[in-house]
Amino acid sequence: MLKLATAILIALAPPALCAPQRGVPSAEELLRAWSSLEEADRKDTVDWFIAECDRAEDFRAQLERFVLGQIGGPRVELRPAEAPPTFDPERHCPAQPIKRRFVSTKAGRHRKVVDDMLGGLERAMKPAVRYDWSRGELVRLAPFDDPRRIAHNAAHGFTPYTDLVEAWVVQSLDGGAMSAEARAFGHAYADRSGNAYREITLFEAWGSGLDMEMPDVECLGLVHSLDDDWKTFVAPVNARLHGRLYARIGEHYVPYKAYRDLREAIARTYVTYEPSLPTGYSTTRDKLHGFWERAGSDPAALAGTLPDPDEWREWFAREGRAVDQDDELRGRTRGRMSALRKSSQWARRTFHGILVEYGAFETKEEGGDGG
Repeated sequence: MLKLATAILIALAPPALCAPQRGVPSAEELLRAWSSLEEADRKDTVDWFIAECDRAEDFRAQLERFVLGQIGGPRVELRPAEAPPTFDPERHCPAQPIKRRFVSTKAGRHRKVVDDMLGGLERAMKPAVRYDWSRGELVRLAPFDDPRRIAHNAAHGFTPYTDLVEAWVVQSLDGGAMSAEARAFGHAYADRSGNAYREITLFEAWGSGLDMEMPDVECLGLVHSLDDDWKTFVAPVNARLHGRLYARIGEHYVPYKAYRDLREAIARTYVTYEPSLPTGYSTTRDKLHGFWERAGSDPAALAGTLPDPDEWREWFAREGRAVDQDDELRGRTRGRMSALRKSSQWARRTFHGILVEYGAFETKEEGGDGG
């Protein structure tokens, strides 16, 4: 069982790297400076940053090192992420068998739909790994050692390992209780013309808050998959039945979203002080850190306390009160949050110091094109 105290000294970089935090440029300025370097120097600065993260002994470094030890290191072999499956129109909607085809990610229409659906949900961290809820496994989105990804994350206060660690924690918190819903809502969203989008699953589409009608193929695919009901609704579904159809789907979506969002929110606070959180959790950050402190920062211990889908409201209220009413726990929680905040500052300060050593800011000012 993992037990880590939060009263840990933050590891210091070598003296040349220790610029005051208030003097560290913005993430955008750091990235512009890094981009101004020659390609070989860009790679060297990233390699140096990785080495500093490997030597770090702060609280976040200890948490990340624990997780990396569980999974075999940052370069663990993972299956590549795949485009989400589409529902077969011939099977689920034979009266309207409009073929599903993925829109090119380079098309302007693709970006507009993705921005409309997912706008506001973007995170500062660029992941190379994520947890695939529908497959129940970690999948690789990009090579671990992509310099631009590591530089981007360093500029925003993340280590090269934060995404992998967080994804593994999500996997650890998912007990598989809603695997059927995960597979069903893991299908790709498609519009009425059959245009499907690789970056948007039905989970995101249903949670987008947009006022839209879903095609019969996807709606019936969900009902057929989750209820094995092939008789109540038949394509083409009459408009007067849309309310009932959407309500039926909602009976599955609402508890699945509650189940998934809770685990995502908790996982995002494992090694990050102030992450972007799923809708509804933005005011609960302190409580989420408190849950980790109660569990000794042990994902297995916390996973064992998480509620069934229909009990999450009561669970969150009860566990939240336990955090709020325990003065000693609140103090430890503040210590945890402070340690993680300092870790983020250390990453940005260290990356800045490395760029200074390589003359990145002088190069930018002198107009070097950096290749």
